[in-house]
Amino acid sequence: MIKHRLTLPLQSKGNVGKSTQASLQIFWMNARNVAWQAYDLDNDNQTLSRAIPESRLVTLSEEPEADFLKIFRSIPEKSVTVLDPQAHFYRVLLHSFDFAHFLDWSKESGIRTTVFLFPVDDLSVMDELAEIVEKFGDNVDYLVIKNRAKAPKTRMFDGSQLEKELATLGAATLELPALLSDTRNYLSLLEIELQRPLNLLEIISDKKIKMDLFHRVILEDWIKKIFEQYDRLASYLLPDEEARRVMENWKKPSLENKEFTQKSRGSKVNLSNLQ
Repeated sequence: MIKHRLTLPLQSKGNVGKSTQASLQIFWMNARNVAWQAYDLDNDNQTLSRAIPESRLVTLSEEPEADFLKIFRSIPEKSVTVLDPQAHFYRVLLHSFDFAHFLDWSKESGIRTTVFLFPVDDLSVMDELAEIVEKFGDNVDYLVIKNRAKAPKTRMFDGSQLEKELATLGAATLELPALLSDTRNYLSLLEIELQRPLNLLEIISDKKIKMDLFHRVILEDWIKKIFEQYDRLASYLLPDEEARRVMENWKKPSLENKEFTQKSRGSKVNLSNLQ
């Protein structure tokens, strides 16, 4: 039984949306009443800790393995632990996993790890993702994140041998749709006006924050689409009990999202008045 969940991205390329996905995951867990802790390991940008002050900013010492050991030991304290590492800590993090025999320890402790993979059309990135899958095999869960704002197309991944291997390992896919650029720019202006980072859930729930109605609706729809995917993928993001609870309570078809279906021509016309 999975009692605790560790989630983290493992790749050296930056600017693929790792901090954005971590923030959205935390917003979703807050909305679903899941106990979590998060570590921002990017001391240069501090994206996660600025957006979510409850996350802990960690500056790695000259012995980063010792710092990661402290983080690993804290995992049983919460249901979910979110790591947001700086891109160039990729090799250090892999070494720390091996150094601490983390996978063996986590299995004994009821901890399951989910590795986030962000495919882009870059050969070095694809080779790196293949290396990760080969290294960890079925000892972890995989969630492929297709961030359309950063990678509108993933031609090198779609239909690839790597995608087939991941499917065999039970990997799932999460689509992060691109938020309308005009809305993104509006949110940036709003942050400047308020002089602080914005919590997306705070924006849409706090009516004291004056926001353009159209942008609010667009943002609400964007978050809703992502949250619906998180609900569906709860078993990759949460321990067993929390995943069951979320999927039972929230995984319901939304009437508001019903697609328009093509009716036969004239199906709702009163033909008797035409005869």
